[in-house]
Amino acid sequence: MISYKNVSMEYPESGKVLDNLNFNIEKGEFFVIVGPSGSGKTTSLKLINRLIEQTDGDIFFNNKKLKDYNLRELRLKIGYVLQEIALFPNLTVFENISLIPEMKKMDREIIDEKIDFLLNKVGLEPNKYKDRFPEELSGGEKQRVGILRAIISGPEILLMDEPFSALDPISRINLQDLIKELHDEYKITTVFVTHDMSEAIKLADRICFMKEGKVIQIATPEEIVKNPENKFVSKFLGNESEIGYE
Repeated sequence: MISYKNVSMEYPESGKVLDNLNFNIEKGEFFVIVGPSGSGKTTSLKLINRLIEQTDGDIFFNNKKLKDYNLRELRLKIGYVLQEIALFPNLTVFENISLIPEMKKMDREIIDEKIDFLLNKVGLEPNKYKDRFPEELSGGEKQRVGILRAIISGPEILLMDEPFSALDPISRINLQDLIKELHDEYKITTVFVTHDMSEAIKLADRICFMKEGKVIQIATPEEIVKNPENKFVSKFLGNESEIGYE
């Protein structure tokens, strides 16, 4: 589905931030990139929708180089959820969610039906929430709307960049449960960035642990807990490595 081949990224002012990445993300997989601040997690993610472009190597999507895609065509295949919950403040919940389907010329009646269905699915009663503006929503409600905006048009890839890190603990747990449920149902290939190993273990099919721009270990949650690659990974695991994997 997505393949990194000898991918490196270097900035003149700060040097190399990604160092020869080589890994595959399988179709339908929930792939979590985890590591400390400055490890290259978000940079690796942004390469997929070409918000930035690597200085060396290639990334392939369905066996075609990303750089060979029309940029608009590529981004319409990708949903993107940010930590900042970037809803348009002057648009209602309905208008925010309907943006991409309208760009794809989806029938308005189908859009209406899908938005009602999805709002109900995430616990936001349509008649109560559709006409609200972002300022009238809690942080957790905003992020639910952001997730729906990202998935409503059926993207092939969903990118999530620390989407829950600014939320209170209860909202964070609820949204972790929600995104796992949505992934299990829709099987959208998901690339999720976090600095929280417990979140990675809860959500991932596989975890990619990064440090200083390099991939240290890629494994299932169970494998990475039972057999961390080195002391740094073991230390980052914290209590998870002591309590085991269930």
